[in-house]
Amino acid sequence: MTNQATQKQEDEKEPMVDMETIIRENNLQLMETEFFRQKKTVARVKDAQGNRLILKTGRIDPFQTQLLKTAKQMEAQLYFKVPAIIKQGESWILLEEVEGQFLNDLYDKKPDWCVEVSKKVADSYQLVIQEVQKTQSLGNLLADGQEWLFSRLNMWSKPIVDAGLIDFSLVQQLKQEFEEVINRKGKNFFGWVHGNIIGDHILVSGEDIYLIDLNAVPRAGRGYHDFLRALDFMFLKAENEEQMFASIQKWMKQYLSEFDEAEVKLVFAFRNIGILGWDILHHKVEYTKGDIEAKKQLALRFIKREYE
Repeated sequence: MTNQATQKQEDEKEPMVDMETIIRENNLQLMETEFFRQKKTVARVKDAQGNRLILKTGRIDPFQTQLLKTAKQMEAQLYFKVPAIIKQGESWILLEEVEGQFLNDLYDKKPDWCVEVSKKVADSYQLVIQEVQKTQSLGNLLADGQEWLFSRLNMWSKPIVDAGLIDFSLVQQLKQEFEEVINRKGKNFFGWVHGNIIGDHILVSGEDIYLIDLNAVPRAGRGYHDFLRALDFMFLKAENEEQMFASIQKWMKQYLSEFDEAEVKLVFAFRNIGILGWDILHHKVEYTKGDIEAKKQLALRFIKREYE
């Protein structure tokens, strides 16, 4: 059975939920919507006591509440903190609002520190996953991981092939290499991860680091996927593309030396197919910074694994 947490990950439409009714029934006051990636399903609200809260409606990831509660109980052991759940119902959740600065706002000023934070959060998050797994099955890691990997490889690469930026034979080559790794390592190639330990999911609040939107999804690259995800998002959001291209190689050597280099570069090629094909070409995301054409060309170098 396909893990429910992986279904419809890239859906463009959220389930219809009557936010007005939720606000009225819980005696809340609507303050602001569409402040986070223009999502209408995330809103700032106030309760009757004047406390500022975050209301999220629509698709609530299946494991999110359990992970949030577990992480809150484990905070003393973790590098990060999580927002407290105030209340929840069917297809909605009310969280405390944490005031702070998103990590991606610091990318250009403190890149090395931001990468260090991302790595520590990613490693620490695995403690939460492990704790949840003691009482909860997250799904079939091998089957669900393969299904997600190959379906996204096909979906994300199509806009790149259609634009004539790569030949389909390269996609086939990557698919074959993934199959070879999976045949050799089996489920050990995959791991349960957060999936979005990125700059707009990490808040710097004074001396504290907060992680939001917790989830458990199967991804290729056990032990390092969440860190690579942080790097590809940083590549999207940073101003200096050439510097970022060089820095990513440095950070891979600095933080991922315990892993097979060729395997890491294979997974990062896939991650760049995602940001180029799905984010830049398909969705034309507005939150990128810097020279978009330069980003396209450097993402292609990562996809082709041209590091020198």
